[in-house]
Amino acid sequence: MAKRQHKSRKTSRKSTAKDAPQRPERRPPEEQRRASDAGGDSARAEARGSSVQAPRVGWFRRKGPVFKFVVLFGLLLGSFHLVRSTDYVMDTVWPAHLRFVTQASGAVLSVFEDSLQVSGYSISSPRYTISIARGCDAFEPCALFVSGVLAFPAPWLSKLSGALIGTLFIMVLNLVRIVTLFYVGAFWPKVFHIMHVDVWQTLFILLAITFWTVWALRATRVRSPKRETAAAAH
Repeated sequence: MAKRQHKSRKTSRKSTAKDAPQRPERRPPEEQRRASDAGGDSARAEARGSSVQAPRVGWFRRKGPVFKFVVLFGLLLGSFHLVRSTDYVMDTVWPAHLRFVTQASGAVLSVFEDSLQVSGYSISSPRYTISIARGCDAFEPCALFVSGVLAFPAPWLSKLSGALIGTLFIMVLNLVRIVTLFYVGAFWPKVFHIMHVDVWQTLFILLAITFWTVWALRATRVRSPKRETAAAAH
């Protein structure tokens, strides 16, 4: 009996020794310091990488609509010039448009001038004669304005109405330009070239950009209340 009890004690000691949890092996202080330094460096590197990537992603998200507008504006403007350079437009559409501009300008000048004659692309009177040539057709301001309107992120109904109203505004402004150039050539012929090339062309582009800015602000104000009501509904 004593032997059996002795054996049972040995086996119980072995089982308790096996079942007891193993204590973690202690590392020397230098190794612990190295491990903690390595972990801190990796954590700082990850945080630094995430902080560098986050502003880049946010910057591209914020500037994405601007890049989209610029690319679409350039494509539309290039398409206008490409269509303009085709043979059909240059041989058929363009001469008809220039004749229309000449007739419309002559109709306006006939209100102020007697004995006015319109022939082909020229408007003549005893006072002065002016010719309507390429560059007097308001194509560049119209192309800039319509390209800017179509590339802007706005509803299509607002785009179509803005493009139509803006084109009519530019055409009327072109008639005013031709009439003023007619009288500049009649009374101040020395400054005709400056008014034609330097003053009116620059003023034409600036007015077209101003009108586009007014339209874009109005289109943005129209969109913002719709977004607020949609957000409130959600």
